[in-house]
Amino acid sequence: MVSTPSSELALSQRHAAIRRAVTPLPGSQSRDHFKPINIPGNCDALPLLAALRQMVGNVSAAEWLAEFALNRVVNLEQKPAVATQIVRAGERYQHLFPNVTEPAVNGDVKILHEDEALIVVDKPAPLPMHAGGRFYLNTLQHILNTAYQPQTPFPAHRLDANTTGLILAARTRFFAAKLQGQFAQGRVEKTYRARVNGQLPADEFYCAAPISADAGEHCSRTIDLANGLAARTDFCVLHRYPDGTSLLEARPLTGRTNQIRVHLWHLGLPVCGDTIYLPDKKIGRNQTLGVGDPPLCLHASRVKFLHPLNSEPVEFTAPLPIWATS
Repeated sequence: MVSTPSSELALSQRHAAIRRAVTPLPGSQSRDHFKPINIPGNCDALPLLAALRQMVGNVSAAEWLAEFALNRVVNLEQKPAVATQIVRAGERYQHLFPNVTEPAVNGDVKILHEDEALIVVDKPAPLPMHAGGRFYLNTLQHILNTAYQPQTPFPAHRLDANTTGLILAARTRFFAAKLQGQFAQGRVEKTYRARVNGQLPADEFYCAAPISADAGEHCSRTIDLANGLAARTDFCVLHRYPDGTSLLEARPLTGRTNQIRVHLWHLGLPVCGDTIYLPDKKIGRNQTLGVGDPPLCLHASRVKFLHPLNSEPVEFTAPLPIWATS
């Protein structure tokens, strides 16, 4: 079976649906948001407050008690819960965030290709992929869900909110499993462009330092030589600029969280515009850039894989941002 890509008219109509989905941005309307709280097995028979402290370690008991006093910890019927009540594994509660207005994002999502199995997206930034933190509706997933309804596209991998470029999504769970399997087995060839600060060790170099499995300060990853996950990224210098920055091609051979950024940071070559992995091995605090902030200079520019419909090799490229042109 051969995939049939959509016509220019179909893509134009899809882009019109995306524009409707982001005009206005869905998270720009003030609304009550209920964040789910699912009690895990290791919190069985604990008081609810103790369970919450164990589940969310960066929120103090005093902060949770203040939320209880404001009736913002509720059950599924949205009735206030009590801090001292004993919970059981599998029970579900909710944390109410009233009158939420989400930060603005870049909604200029482009569809480069679609067929009956596959959607190839050029993701802008800043734009988180999934709900989390301050973002619930201003996400790529929500935008795609709206533009493709009643279908729910299934992204096969992730890009950071501040990273631009190619995302592969499947039209069904069946095709998603085929795509995700290729990523898990390291069979997808990914190429990025990155603009960095610092003295380059050579025109071609690599980093194979293991990366921590768990998130650290401000959800960052670090190099963990003792217990980290195996990781390798190959780099090639494409251009050296008079301002001391350089344009690199990065080819991650593994798929660890923040891999390219962490490896470059470890080598003393932080990515321009990165607000987490700062020069001198420092960790920043700002997770998601604001619209209009200087960009994170990391772009997923090319991907090669086997099409989930017919197992034929295919390759896609995304247009380069201004900072990546030499």
